Amino acid sequence: MPMRGIAPLVALTGLLLAPPAVAAPLLDPQIRAAHFEARLGEPLAALTRLQAERRQGFLDHQARSADLLLGDMLLQQGLDLPAEVALQRVGEAGGEQADAAWFQLGRLHYRRSEDAAALAAFAHIRGSLSGAAQQERLLREGELLLRSGRLAEAEQRLRTLLKGRKKRSDWVDYGRFNLAVTLFRLGREDEARELLVSLSKQNIKDPTLRTLSDKANLTLAYDRLEAGDIDAATGYFKKGRLTGPVSNTALMGLGRAWAAQEEYKKALVPWLKLSKRDSADLLVQDALLAVPYGFGKLNAYKQALQYYQQALSVFELELERVGKVERQVNNGDMVRALAAGFSADDVLDRDVLPALPKASGASHLWKLFSTHEFQETLRSYVRAGLSLKKITRWTSQIKADDGLPPASREALLARAVTLETRLTTLSGKLQAHIQFLALQELEQRRKRIQAYTAETRFSIAQIYDYAAKRWGGK
Repeated sequence: MPMRGIAPLVALTGLLLAPPAVAAPLLDPQIRAAHFEARLGEPLAALTRLQAERRQGFLDHQARSADLLLGDMLLQQGLDLPAEVALQRVGEAGGEQADAAWFQLGRLHYRRSEDAAALAAFAHIRGSLSGAAQQERLLREGELLLRSGRLAEAEQRLRTLLKGRKKRSDWVDYGRFNLAVTLFRLGREDEARELLVSLSKQNIKDPTLRTLSDKANLTLAYDRLEAGDIDAATGYFKKGRLTGPVSNTALMGLGRAWAAQEEYKKALVPWLKLSKRDSADLLVQDALLAVPYGFGKLNAYKQALQYYQQALSVFELELERVGKVERQVNNGDMVRALAAGFSADDVLDRDVLPALPKASGASHLWKLFSTHEFQETLRSYVRAGLSLKKITRWTSQIKADDGLPPASREALLARAVTLETRLTTLSGKLQAHIQFLALQELEQRRKRIQAYTAETRFSIAQIYDYAAKRWGGK
């Protein structure tokens, strides 16, 4: 479903909502006034002031400072397109503000998965940024270069990030993990393993390090599994937590490691544990088939049949759940439920979006929820809804204001109607696009479950056929 024409309207809605904090105050009084109004919760006044003063040439003597502040304010409100224009002007103008502008542009393109544009923006930075900004830049560049296959350059950026760092930071820790991945791809496996082993031994009380430690152990486990070193692989699999972001992958991998040695009794232990978790998870669905497969390998056909039948029941239930979520999507319930979780204060907070798994249909749409396209479309939809409510309040205030001249009242009401019409159209387009994305994801999930259902029915038929041939005549 095309989204042409939506971006300009999205920019309009952002002007009606409250802003977060912006950049530090600058010396020019007009810039400081815009900053002050933004901090007081007057985004329309702040942006209007800054943009008007800029367009009329009153800030030409500090154009780069004004544009840098303007770009930051727009970015904080999620208005990517006008922010990009302002920051691009600063970057291309050069000077001491250019590096900050290119850094912001690089982050913006990185978040939007525009890898080439992000690398190009970061490449324009001429100096060294300060503190965490420099660490973030090096990590992002390393990731982007790794994704594009420019491994030698990725290694150089990541080693620069790690060089001389005595105090730990999340940027550096993730840099070590990404460097290990880079070294694996370069064929320097011993160096990669050394880095991963050091990560796996880190202080697990820190949440970031706990996750990285689990990922490091998981990577080492699969590395050893592919090499045929099953004992080492199972050791690394066992080091991971039984809860956490990668625990399901670890449980499935541990079972596969045992199965590779035909130790099916041992393989069934993690597979059974995994099969009891949320059946919306794709790895849990894999485990539902792995368990009866393991029993079949042990010639325990009665148990195999039992678990295949259980799997079939779960898959049929999952198909019903997918259908239920589809109905929630089609009638708009899901979109409204997602939007209801936001307020005017947090709609622009990018850290709010990971909380979406609590929303309706989340367990079936988590993969979609994590994408930039979905998040930005949802945020724009919420902003449009909040802006419509604000226009309704304005309309009531205009009608109730007896001090307004009739001509002014009519002009304001006509403008309110125009804005309301445009925002209603925008909201409808955004909701339709969210629904399109969700239905597309659900259709893919349905096809996968249907394939698993067919495979399960076939396996059940095989067991019955085997039983008939072996015991049917007795």
